[in-house]
Amino acid sequence: MKKTQIFAVSLLMLLGLKSCYRQVTCPEFKEEILNWIPYQNGDTIELYSQLKDSTIIITIKSVEITHTTDYTTGKDCGACDDEILIRQNNDDIFKFQINIGLNKNKLKYQHYQVGDTYFLDDNFSYSESQKYLFENMEYEIVRVFEKTDSKGTFKKLIIAKGIGIIGLIDVDGNTWRLKSEKNMKIDDNERERGDIMINNVSGC
Repeated sequence: MKKTQIFAVSLLMLLGLKSCYRQVTCPEFKEEILNWIPYQNGDTIELYSQLKDSTIIITIKSVEITHTTDYTTGKDCGACDDEILIRQNNDDIFKFQINIGLNKNKLKYQHYQVGDTYFLDDNFSYSESQKYLFENMEYEIVRVFEKTDSKGTFKKLIIAKGIGIIGLIDVDGNTWRLKSEKNMKIDDNERERGDIMINNVSGC
């Protein structure tokens, strides 16, 4: 009799626990964030330093977006998280990777590997400016990431909305500037964004 009662109580508790679970539908992925990193497979980024007479060449191999469509509450996992991962061609000597995390389309983290330099959330200061002048060129909206430690070759990463990376400044003050904006810019029908492949997943 006691075993039957214990089983009944356990069953009721389990049913009650399951009734606390609910399915959460996540918002659709907003492509607006991609305006800051408007890269497509096969793109080539060329950054030139006149002072050093040196060119950095980056070839984009893949742009991967993982979007959480929904998840179930009441578990130790699951959230409306998205991830953007941009990687360079494996044959490139210069290493390059962008990893951006979002939660409900709001920025969660942003990490950039540029050569031997890592711009991570805990080692850079970040600012956004309008009408930003860089190497005698004015840009509408720009984000500047400045390293707070001395590790790596570069201390500043400069990104313009609608274009992507427009410049780098190394620890000695040498500047690398984007050679051609026309190939990267997405506005005024200069360049249409290619089909974005989004991997939709369901959270646990």
